[in-house]
Amino acid sequence: MQARQGNQKLLKQFNKSKLLNLVNHLAPISRTDLVQKTGLSPTTVSSLIEESLLDGVLIETGSVGEGVGRKATLLEINAHGGVVIGVDLSFATELTLLNLRGELLTTERMDELSGEGLSDLPHLLDAFITKHQIKRDHIKGIGLSLPGILDEERKKIVFSYNLNVRNYPLFDLVTNAFQVPVHLVNDVNAAAFAEQYSGQAVGCHSLVYTLLSQGVGTGIILRNEIYNTGETGNSILASDCSGDESIFHPLNIYSIHNLSKGIRERHPEEFAHLTENEAVIDHFFNRAFTDIEEPFYSEAKRMAHDIVTLLCNYALLLQPEKVLVNGWVAKQDLFFQYMLQVLNGLEKTTNVPIQLEKSYWREKGPSLGAARLALHHIFKEMQFS
Repeated sequence: MQARQGNQKLLKQFNKSKLLNLVNHLAPISRTDLVQKTGLSPTTVSSLIEESLLDGVLIETGSVGEGVGRKATLLEINAHGGVVIGVDLSFATELTLLNLRGELLTTERMDELSGEGLSDLPHLLDAFITKHQIKRDHIKGIGLSLPGILDEERKKIVFSYNLNVRNYPLFDLVTNAFQVPVHLVNDVNAAAFAEQYSGQAVGCHSLVYTLLSQGVGTGIILRNEIYNTGETGNSILASDCSGDESIFHPLNIYSIHNLSKGIRERHPEEFAHLTENEAVIDHFFNRAFTDIEEPFYSEAKRMAHDIVTLLCNYALLLQPEKVLVNGWVAKQDLFFQYMLQVLNGLEKTTNVPIQLEKSYWREKGPSLGAARLALHHIFKEMQFS
């Protein structure tokens, strides 16, 4: 008897997820249309829709029909029926709040959390929801975006250099504090998801998203599924800036810290007066592409060839509809324009068209993507394994 009750409960959850998924994608939609599209009985549809109306997830928004007969009531997602929160822990702690229709309500940046300080995250979330007058039972899900390696079940941080933790139970920490569905996702994967949902890759089923910032990584979406690429260990056949020798380098030589360090070491007199990494990079590319000054111009061109070569390798292997870049490379406009010239030349030899663009959401991408992921799980259709 207990097993049968369990099966009935699972079937009910499955049917309800199917209905909510359809309303989310096709609203406004009537109960009659839901019956036709799902094959469920009118009684089942009416019962599950009534539950969702009482929960506040759905609302009735009018009616449709002609003549004197009974008109069909239309259903939509209730924007005010709850909220989801996205948290990005990449470098500064950024929190994003969405309503159930995915509309952005607010974004707020706070102090960085790492190491033992991660235990303060529930208190930080409490302060955030109190400030914005959100009731706890109004929170329907929380997405956590972070740099590092996650375990297969997304329940634990296996290792994060930036957060300075190993085997950290962040999922349990937040779940126990808020008792809502919590989802962990790598920051570049979250940013890629945000671009697909409402950024530069809307309508694309596949994309490659590469970040060159304080951290370096690549997020890949194929056939609408996020693929884990792990912590950045990607290598490229790169030209050493001090000579013509081609050697395998990990992509993280182009992180902000490593790039600026290399520039300082090669040109100590030119950059000795600059203390900020970003200032070093800005000055370098200004000398290279505005002043056309050597050896900076030749070095910058080699960097562009290295990065474009990596992106082309991804494109040849995965054939994404778009390739997006973010971080310092997206901020250096003249450098990016030269990358497009390099890409144009490589396309002629590979015969593979590559659409390279800058990220739309920039720094907001990971927290927005984490929130979108939490929303996605509310309305996605369950699958029987």
